Amino acid sequence: MRSPSDRRFGSTAIAVLIAVPLLLGAVRVTGQVIVTETDTVSEDLYAFAERVIIEGVVEGDLIVVSGDLTIRGTVEGDVLGLVGGPVRIDGTVGGSVRLVATSVEVNGSVGEDVATLTGETRIGGSVGRDLLTVSARVRAGGTTGRDLRGQALRLTIDGKIERHVVVEVDRLSVSGGSRIGGDLTYDSPSEGRIDPDAVVAGDISHRDSLTPVWTRAILRALGILSLFAFILGGLVAMWLFRATSEKAVEAVATRPGRAALVGSGLVLLPPIAALPLFLSLVGIPIALAMLLAWVGALFFGPIPAVTEVGRRLLRSRASVAGGLVVGALLLRGAMWLLPLIGGLVYVVALVIGLGGYGMAAWELRRQHAAG
Repeated sequence: MRSPSDRRFGSTAIAVLIAVPLLLGAVRVTGQVIVTETDTVSEDLYAFAERVIIEGVVEGDLIVVSGDLTIRGTVEGDVLGLVGGPVRIDGTVGGSVRLVATSVEVNGSVGEDVATLTGETRIGGSVGRDLLTVSARVRAGGTTGRDLRGQALRLTIDGKIERHVVVEVDRLSVSGGSRIGGDLTYDSPSEGRIDPDAVVAGDISHRDSLTPVWTRAILRALGILSLFAFILGGLVAMWLFRATSEKAVEAVATRPGRAALVGSGLVLLPPIAALPLFLSLVGIPIALAMLLAWVGALFFGPIPAVTEVGRRLLRSRASVAGGLVVGALLLRGAMWLLPLIGGLVYVVALVIGLGGYGMAAWELRRQHAAG
């Protein structure tokens, strides 16, 4: 059973990956996006560039896919994105920061939460609420207004945490002069180094960890990244195969029972059909290709089903992309929070979704033959 901190972190970490907007504000796609000191963006800013620099004001959210990100000005909303290099925040963010990046350094102020999936996270400024992180190295200086939770190979606390620290670490160090306003709870294979001058207002609890932290961190990171791959792959597939995707979603919406029957066959038959092919040299490449396609179908098969669920939740029959994002978040959230039930939901979505694809392909083939 997952702990409350795991559930909380999972929900927050999933939000890091919402890089595909449902409603677009200002969109800038270029080699470099710069908001100068005299500039004000009066809506959400979606920046897709090698480098993004914010020196002025963004009055809405900042959504970024970039090589590196620097914020020296003000973002009044949230900062969300995927950054292939470093992130440095020396200015002010009014909302939350949720990022996948090589490194994140906060020397300015963040009004709400900071959630990171990084190689290194460094806090030297102020975080209004929680610091949630999966990182190789974390240095929590400055001030964190509520809790510090997450996983790290090395965690150093040399600032002020107003409430609790709940972490899984290989090495923990609490420096002199730092202050923790609540409990310090950590899972680690070794005792943490806590300076006698450090103040911990609550209880200190150390639980021995048998599984290396880096193993659990990698598995968690892969789970989060698989969600991003699922959404991105689904959007690309819908764009490349528009007709098939639309008809697949329509089949799931109008004939889910028949889609489930067809999908059951598509799940069970390929591995059975591949077995005899391995008996001959000529058949081996065909069998391998068949199994490779089958494995891909097991990953992307739920797309039509989760898209239809998302569209119904949005109450918009036209928002296919939005339906996919919402449905995917709902599915992966269920799998994270309720593993057994979530696994069953995934199987149901897989069977119905694959059946939708099969029915759509057959319908398009019949129309092509008739035309």
